[in-house]
Amino acid sequence: MEAADSLHNVFSSRDLWSQPSFFDDGESEESTLFPPLQLDIAAIRFDHPYAPKHDLERELRLPDLDTFEFGPLPQLESLDESSIAIDTPPLEPDEDVWQIALEQGPANKNVLFYTWQSFEKREHVESRSPYITEQGPEAFDAALVCDDGKTSAGKVLKAEILLQSLWNLGLGRSSILFHYNPKLKTFEPAVLEARASGVSLKAAQSLITHFIHTGNTFLYLRSFAERTFSSATSIPAKVALATSVSSILASLEDTLGKQSATIRSLIQLQHQFAKPRSILIHVARMVDAVKHAKTNEQLSSILHHRLLEIEEGNDQLRQLSCQVLCHVARPSLELLSEWMGIRKEPAALPIWQRDSFVTVEDPTADPPAIEYTYRSEMMPRFITPEDGNTIFETGNSLRFLKTQHPHHPLARLDGLAVQPPDMEWGFRWQDIETLASKAKAYEERLRRALLAFTEGQQDATDASIIPATPEPTTQVPATAQALDRYFEDSMRVMDEEPKLSSQTLPDNLQLLTETILDTAVKVDDAAANTFSPPMSLASTLSFHPLIAAQAKLVNAATVRLFFRSHQLRLHLSLQRQYHLLGDGVFSSLLATALFDPDRESAERHKGRMRSGVQMGLQLGSRKSWPPASSELRLALRGVLSESYYSSTLFQSTQKDGETSSPHMHLHNRDNDELPGQLNFAIRNLTETEQEKVMDPDALHALDFLRLQYVAPPPLNLVITTTALDKYDYIFKFLLRLLRMLFVVSHLPRDYADPDSRHLRMEAYHFVITLTNYVFQTGIAEPWNEYESFVAKIESRLDKEDAAGELGVRYSVRAFAS
Repeated sequence: MEAADSLHNVFSSRDLWSQPSFFDDGESEESTLFPPLQLDIAAIRFDHPYAPKHDLERELRLPDLDTFEFGPLPQLESLDESSIAIDTPPLEPDEDVWQIALEQGPANKNVLFYTWQSFEKREHVESRSPYITEQGPEAFDAALVCDDGKTSAGKVLKAEILLQSLWNLGLGRSSILFHYNPKLKTFEPAVLEARASGVSLKAAQSLITHFIHTGNTFLYLRSFAERTFSSATSIPAKVALATSVSSILASLEDTLGKQSATIRSLIQLQHQFAKPRSILIHVARMVDAVKHAKTNEQLSSILHHRLLEIEEGNDQLRQLSCQVLCHVARPSLELLSEWMGIRKEPAALPIWQRDSFVTVEDPTADPPAIEYTYRSEMMPRFITPEDGNTIFETGNSLRFLKTQHPHHPLARLDGLAVQPPDMEWGFRWQDIETLASKAKAYEERLRRALLAFTEGQQDATDASIIPATPEPTTQVPATAQALDRYFEDSMRVMDEEPKLSSQTLPDNLQLLTETILDTAVKVDDAAANTFSPPMSLASTLSFHPLIAAQAKLVNAATVRLFFRSHQLRLHLSLQRQYHLLGDGVFSSLLATALFDPDRESAERHKGRMRSGVQMGLQLGSRKSWPPASSELRLALRGVLSESYYSSTLFQSTQKDGETSSPHMHLHNRDNDELPGQLNFAIRNLTETEQEKVMDPDALHALDFLRLQYVAPPPLNLVITTTALDKYDYIFKFLLRLLRMLFVVSHLPRDYADPDSRHLRMEAYHFVITLTNYVFQTGIAEPWNEYESFVAKIESRLDKEDAAGELGVRYSVRAFAS
């Protein structure tokens, strides 16, 4: 017992360094469970034709070395004699060994292959598999028929007919098994509860429903394209979308048509239609999203928004959407290009008549006097607000060049040798860098052309003009030599092979669709996952370089012309001098003519003759109000002319020799026309405003009086009607302030009542303080900053001219006066 315990005592150190028991030879120990097997190989006899006839030692013995033959190899044929004849016989076609083997069949047709059961028992009969899935479709159909009470077995159709019908159904075509119901707008099966052999009715109906939806989608897109093409009111963007849809459908039909011959099963058919179905559903959603769009800009904006939604989705569908957006946005981009001057504008229909982002306030005005208004809501949403304003201002400046300086190179940009690039989309960094390089190169070429035109180094009408699009001529030359050359060229053209028309070649959309559907083409992960900018920035990165380049040079040219040819600085100073009461002489003469009670009244009295000299309205000293138009003419006569011809502004123009001789007396200039047809006029008032004007003691008594100024073309592009309305509003306020100042300045000073004297002092102090604040802080300081800004621009223009540069030292988008 102790020995047994010590044998298994895990805490004993007696056998610590002894060899473990699992290293012992197991064969040396006797088995305690099974006795050793005693086999007499020599005595065993097998009743089998392949059984050994002798003992194992003899059967497994290796052959002796004597059985092998040793010796030199046989001599090969001599290589000296050539076996190649002069007339080499034609090579026989290669034989297809696999075809020969198929025709001959098995090598040993009578050889039987034994299983373990037949090996042991020759009379063994093979049993059929109990699994229905291994018995073929016939067994499955029979099982469905037996279970018809619980589950409908359906009607089994021929596989070839069903496959062909489903293939046509997926392409939106009627067939022998499916026809289109125009009332329900869907395909219907001609045979109810139809199925294929080996497929359950539920699975077959699910597959048929799947293909019915695919066919309905295909037919919906096809009808959309046909309706769009046949409608005379379809907008260009919708036509472009219909063209894109038609290209996609044509690619799907062509690709699936090539694959139809290889389809042998329903699973293969479903697999072939998997990608086309996803493309059809995606395109159908795009069409549904834009069905209520009324303008090109709205339609392209909706598609751009859809593209942003699938940015993180399927890469192939995203590429397809990008290509569709390029086609659909082309009409909007062409309109922007025409307005900016990088594309020829058709003369038949101006842009402002196309329901676009440009409109005019007075369509009946002459072209030089037309004022364009920007409608930001009509700008495509993929154009940023900053770029939208730049586009409008650039086009507005370009119209100034076309109407006022038609011989300027920018006014004839479509005929210049410098051809601008198109506005194109770029969705990869490589494409965006290419577009930026094109815009930079165009800017440099156009800058050189403008500098050469400015310096007079070339004649813009001859040297820099080439046909933008050379058109074939049909005129026959007059000289004999030219006539011979004309006939030779014609004969050479006739001998050439006909060239393929651009309409017969597949476009990028068709090629992209075929690439997506081509299962043999492996998608390169590196190419598919090319690092690209976010879709929200793709439009800005694509269009901004070209927009900025065009705007920079157009603004540089127009600013020079505005300041140097059209006296913009003079007319800006004119607004400061009169509308903002910046001229002290004008303010004093106006206040005296309106309020001075000591002047002769311009009011008509019975039996009294008016002198017509030094007359006034005497507002505050009369009861009848408002004055008649004749009173206004007499009272305000000479106020504007006297103040203008005695001003420093007029003297500055005299130095430049712009006006007539300064030696004429001032009163002889009353009938002279001032810049901008400056004159007093009556303001249009509402009924409520007219009632306020009727009271001579009210603050609104002079609201009817306004300064009329008409900006001469093309200055109306800078000093717009909206700006003049703001000047007029300020002038109305300053007239009220001028009246208050005149009243408090002429209040009596010898009031007996101390409260009255105190009220006079407070009123005078308040009005003087308010007047100083308005004229100094409200008007003088901002205007001085504005003048400094304008002076800085003129200085930089001079520096650019001295350095031979254009649009480099400054960036001005527009002037707001």
